[in-house]
Amino acid sequence: MGTQAHSVTELEKISNYIDAHKAEHIEKIKEIIRIPSVAAEDPEGVRQCAKYLEGKFKELGCSETEVYETKGQPVVYGHYDAGAENTLAVYFMYDVKQVSGEHWTLISDPFKPEVLPMAPFKSVIVGRGATNSKGPLAAFMNALFSIRGAGFQIPVNLKFVAEGEEELGSSHLIDFVRENTRRLRDATAVFSPGGSQNLNGDVTLALGCKGVSEFELVCSGKKWGRGPTERAIHSSMNAIVESPVWRLVQALASMTDPRDPSKVVIKGFYDNVAKPEEEDLKLIEELAKVYDEESVKKANGIQHFYNDLHGKELLMKAFYTTTLNIQGIYGGYTGPLVKTILPEKAAAKLESRLIPNQTMTETVEKVRKHLDEHGYSDIEVLEFEGENAVDDWSRTDPKAGIVQKTIDAYREVGLQPQVWPYSLGSAPRYMFTKPPLSIPFIGAGLGHGARAHAPDEYYVIEGNDKVRGLADSEKFYVRLLIHYSKGKLN
Repeated sequence: MGTQAHSVTELEKISNYIDAHKAEHIEKIKEIIRIPSVAAEDPEGVRQCAKYLEGKFKELGCSETEVYETKGQPVVYGHYDAGAENTLAVYFMYDVKQVSGEHWTLISDPFKPEVLPMAPFKSVIVGRGATNSKGPLAAFMNALFSIRGAGFQIPVNLKFVAEGEEELGSSHLIDFVRENTRRLRDATAVFSPGGSQNLNGDVTLALGCKGVSEFELVCSGKKWGRGPTERAIHSSMNAIVESPVWRLVQALASMTDPRDPSKVVIKGFYDNVAKPEEEDLKLIEELAKVYDEESVKKANGIQHFYNDLHGKELLMKAFYTTTLNIQGIYGGYTGPLVKTILPEKAAAKLESRLIPNQTMTETVEKVRKHLDEHGYSDIEVLEFEGENAVDDWSRTDPKAGIVQKTIDAYREVGLQPQVWPYSLGSAPRYMFTKPPLSIPFIGAGLGHGARAHAPDEYYVIEGNDKVRGLADSEKFYVRLLIHYSKGKLN
């Protein structure tokens, strides 16, 4: 099986192996991107990717593998027993977002990835899932195979958990965790690979994430008892027939302050928002010194933050504000030119980003109560796939062993990570950090990728003087595993 990879000399040998197999490693990333594992549209593609991953786990030498059936998409499980002191759970997502309706300019087919030059980088791989998150997934697996290929043993035991519906809200992963607690209970921390560098090469290490509750509001003439009830009618009737679309717009407008639309006026909306902990305030003080506001604006194509906030005030607003965002509004005719109709129905998709100590259901309950109290009891509030189709908030203690070991590994390669109390996005971390497992969760890595959920999604292959490329990313994963092999992770 080979010896445990620990020493500097062994790390150098594994690094040389990675350099010698670079072309093969790029092909492994292309291989998994080619599988159209679109959770919302292509269950066959998802299942194909699940079988692909199970095959990789077997090839690596896992003593136990399974494509575990859920009520939705399967979870792929693998157990690699290195006979090591520490056991690490590894979280992957192998599903991707839809591409329908997108206009890709760099390649003709999002599922036929290509390696291309893209300033300021020498080369990137472009394709759906390149950065979110098949590129980092494949890079991590390349690192594991490189340890074995160089003649060494992986320095920690691994419990792989790969889900196929993260892009649908991880609706059934919690069922897997609850039903397989016995399999997972010897893992003392969870790791998820990712490209954690921004365009400037700065590293972000998020200790948790916000939760998210997503739902849809539907206003129909049939339910309302006014306006068109069966189908759209000619718009000339609007003089004497009311509009469900306007009613929905007015209901939405009632939820925020007209002088400050980012302030939600739903009764009790902010009641359960926890105050930041002392350790989090210290992290924010340090982060405010280095947070690059201008690069964030540039990356997101925005000119101003809310009320032109900056520094600590901006970060406090970002981390400790519960949001109520309208993802989209639709109804009636939206095609070319015009069509003279009065629609019979309109809908809006909303989301709320949650922070401790809010629950995943309270936002929907408060929205429902607000609508009822303001005369909109006919407007339906539809949740997606029940209570599992949301992500709860998650927090990992900054003093946890895996956090400190990750920071040490970054410092060894000359980088000082920006430690965030939370990421502003959401992920199913809570399924591991809360009962029944209650273990720390860290996402980390080198490299960079962008345009997730958007056309021309990419992941850096050859970086520059600031951003590391694929080979350095894989070497860093090896370094992390060596750090994780010693001492406590929780």
